[in-house]
Amino acid sequence: MDDQKSEMLMLFGWVSAILIIAVAMLYPYSNYQFTTLGISSGVNLYSCKYSEPAPMGIVDYGVSSYGNVYNISTNSIQSSITLNNLLTNLSGDYNASIQLNLNVMLEYENQTRVYFAQNVILMDTKTGQIRFIDNVWNNSGINTSLNNQFIKGNGTVSPSIKNYTYYSYQAVNQTGDNITLNDNQTVYLRTNSSISKEGIPQIIFSYNDGYGWIEYDKVNLLIHENIKNYSILISGFNYTPSYNFYDAGIIIGGPGDGSNTTLISGSAKFTLSYWNENNFQNVQDAYNFGCDTEEGINNAIVSPSFYNNGLLYANINNGKNIYLGNLWSTNSSNIGILYVNSSFNNIIISLSRDGHAFNESLRNGKGKFTMEAGNYIIDAYSNDNRIYSENYTLEKGMINNINIK
Repeated sequence: MDDQKSEMLMLFGWVSAILIIAVAMLYPYSNYQFTTLGISSGVNLYSCKYSEPAPMGIVDYGVSSYGNVYNISTNSIQSSITLNNLLTNLSGDYNASIQLNLNVMLEYENQTRVYFAQNVILMDTKTGQIRFIDNVWNNSGINTSLNNQFIKGNGTVSPSIKNYTYYSYQAVNQTGDNITLNDNQTVYLRTNSSISKEGIPQIIFSYNDGYGWIEYDKVNLLIHENIKNYSILISGFNYTPSYNFYDAGIIIGGPGDGSNTTLISGSAKFTLSYWNENNFQNVQDAYNFGCDTEEGINNAIVSPSFYNNGLLYANINNGKNIYLGNLWSTNSSNIGILYVNSSFNNIIISLSRDGHAFNESLRNGKGKFTMEAGNYIIDAYSNDNRIYSENYTLEKGMINNINIK
């Protein structure tokens, strides 16, 4: 979609960091539940943008609000996007991009390769018309390119404006592509990593805008040599070989080529979740800005919120954003992690509060959910029979367990 930063600012003065913290203390924003940007023993988020224009939305860097670092290894990242009269403007250009961005790490023999994958909605915010585009960039080193002999999909490898190559494809004549969205219509993006039957690593780009899931591009990384590990990685422990972050996020920004648009009016709701081997789980530590794409937006306030059923989302409205930082965290926000363990292989779990329910099928009888802390009614069903029911108080933090026997 755009040129990534080829180098991160690895050394950022502590004086500047202190000044930023001082600004946050002098101008607190009550809708946020954060402490600082997060200085960790691993990556340093102060080396990224900390003011608009910036890519704005939900991003998981593998760093909590208190600087604790962690890894998430998964084969699928998913996001939902709900727009309400959203209008952007860049000198008369009303296009904006909504990008599901992530890193895929491939280890084979004695080599590590990292690919930055972008699953993109390009939207004319004046008409509501949308198109779907994907990009793959080589993050395996500084200013590294892609060789078209080692990557194959529906798209092509082309030179970027910074003279190194990347892969791109725009969906054509696919169901649900090039439609006009209605207000408050939800679109889903999903990016998967997988290994084909022939042993070839793949990046699979999909969307769902009301016509079911459409797999619009399957990108093959033509490597066969003794693959040791292949997955989507979120990690706060270190940087990619190109000195970008191992992050994943859903952001809104300009239409391309590093452009910055402005949010004029309207709003959006974003969610970001990953496959935890049993269910899609909302990320538990998130920031409201992105680093690894150059498209940004001005005049966008991103604040944490909860659906009536307790699930998390980011609410985006127009207005002056005075601080970019942690959006929510199990360390500092009113959220809890619920673990479900069952002796039944196939169950449907239902979490309900105030008459608003969230239902999820658990094939292995196990699940993990990021929810707003509070009181819930939890029911479980097997073969249409209710096998469990409890009034449950989900506590803030990591330890909430339900055992169903």
